[in-house]
This record gives sequence, C-alpha cells and structure tokens, in this order.
Amino acid sequence: MRANELLQTLDKWDKHGIWGFDLPRLEMIFSDETSAVLKNALMRHAQTGIITRVARGIYVNPRARSMPAEPLLALVSIMRPFEFSYLSLESVLSDAGWISQVAQRYTLMSTGRSSVFYTPYGVLEFTHTSRTASPPQVVFDRSRGVHVATPERAYEDLRHVRRNLGMVEVPETDSV
Repeated sequence: MRANELLQTLDKWDKHGIWGFDLPRLEMIFSDETSAVLKNALMRHAQTGIITRVARGIYVNPRARSMPAEPLLALVSIMRPFEFSYLSLESVLSDAGWISQVAQRYTLMSTGRSSVFYTPYGVLEFTHTSRTASPPQVVFDRSRGVHVATPERAYEDLRHVRRNLGMVEVPETDSV
C-alpha cells in the first residue's frame, strides 16, 4: 500500500466518522494485501506519521477531523469491541472526590481479560470482572462516549478486586 492510497482511505473513513482502526478492520479495507505486507506497510507509514500506532494492532488517523475530544476513552470500544467495559475504580472515585489524588490513568472494569495499554493519549487499565453491571449502577455517558459506574459501584468494584481502599474517603451522606 502506498502512502497516497492510505491517505485517501483514511480521509474517506474520516468523512464517515471513523478515525480509529483495529488490524482486522484494516485487513478488510485493504483486502488485496497479504497480512504480512499490510503489517509492514502500516509499520512504515507509522514511522512517517501518516498513521499512528497506539497499541498492538490498533491504529489512529492523526489527521482525522472526526477524532473525539477525549480519544483515550474513545479507544475503549476499538480495543475491546466484543467485551463490555465501563469506567470505574480509581477514575470514578477521583472524579467524585472520594479520592484526593487525580487518577493518572483511566481504570475500567471489563468482561475481557485484565491488561494495561500505554498509548500516546494516556494509559488505559482494564480489570477483568464477571460481575454484571446495569443501570442505575452503570450508565452511558454520551459526553465521554463510555459507560461509567456510579461512585458507589466503583467503590464496590474496588473492594471486589481487592485494591487499596485506604485512600478512599466515603462521604458521610453516601452509604456504601
């Protein structure tokens, strides 16, 4: 795949609101390329800055006009398209003021495996759970484009996965 072909393809998908790609999607788009040739081309184009590799098998169009304001959270659905994930743990507790420190990464509960992704946009940490989550404990936040736990649910998740509870200060008006 040549640079101009990749640029035209990225621009075309950007017009449809697609700015991030996983490797299987790119293999479908560039179906005339073998997997090895495609991977080599993506590596070459990532070095020149035409496309950005954000994690293993995950690529972003750095020129995309459709890129959301918070690309790190938007990557969740690209990285884990077949698992349910929601913002929880320290991220939610920090936002709610239950933890005085500002979270340095987004912490999410996921039905997929636990893993940490270091991307150019920041760090995503997925912690596996087999517990069910539904409203009102977990709701979709349109402005962030991701499901988010209530502080009470985030505290329960933190306790369930046996993470440090010592830094959490539960407000007296809230009962957990």
